[in-house]
Amino acid sequence: MINKIHARIYRPERGWDPVPADYAQQYVEAVWRQVDEAWLDALARRIGGFEGKEVLDLGGGPGQYSVAFTKRGASVTWLDVSRNYLRIAQEKAKEAGVEVTFVLGYMDEAMQILRKQFDFVFNRICFCYSWNDASFVDIIYQLVRPGGYAYIETNNSSFGRDKLSPHARFRTWLNAALRIKIGHPHPPRGRIPMLFLRYPIKQMVVEYPGPHIDRIFVQRAEE
Repeated sequence: MINKIHARIYRPERGWDPVPADYAQQYVEAVWRQVDEAWLDALARRIGGFEGKEVLDLGGGPGQYSVAFTKRGASVTWLDVSRNYLRIAQEKAKEAGVEVTFVLGYMDEAMQILRKQFDFVFNRICFCYSWNDASFVDIIYQLVRPGGYAYIETNNSSFGRDKLSPHARFRTWLNAALRIKIGHPHPPRGRIPMLFLRYPIKQMVVEYPGPHIDRIFVQRAEE
């Protein structure tokens, strides 16, 4: 509720940007070098290839994956709340010579903004910025066409725990124990798969490649 109230006050269409320009530029230099083509090959095999697919890069940031998916033949929509990331992603897409649809807005408002479903919804390292864990899983599920796919990769609540302030530790505990989300605490390990199990799904693959990372691949059931 608190996060939703914050979002009603701070609106990207009014010029608010949570990502400072200097940070955005520093971040882009790092993440664009980290795109792993072999990992994208494996992801493509899971969804039957990107060619002809409609893909939503939900929380697309600097746009490295939007461009990568487009190069592989997908029709990609980028959505993020940051104008600084929007500017960078647009520049990168132009440099790469690809067409991406860019939409500015909160991830949690994607259904209202886009009013469509996708073959593949991709959400990487930004799940924590959602307003509420349960409602955001519902949004992702609704954005996926029946038979389509979603991929979520997120840090879990153990990430950086030793460096958190007492206040941040308390907010992380609130989210983990009472499901009260204030700010951007990471979800506890295993929460996202459990939330997806409330919905009709055809398959789900959950991977824990390290102690602080959760990866969830879901296929929505056919209707």
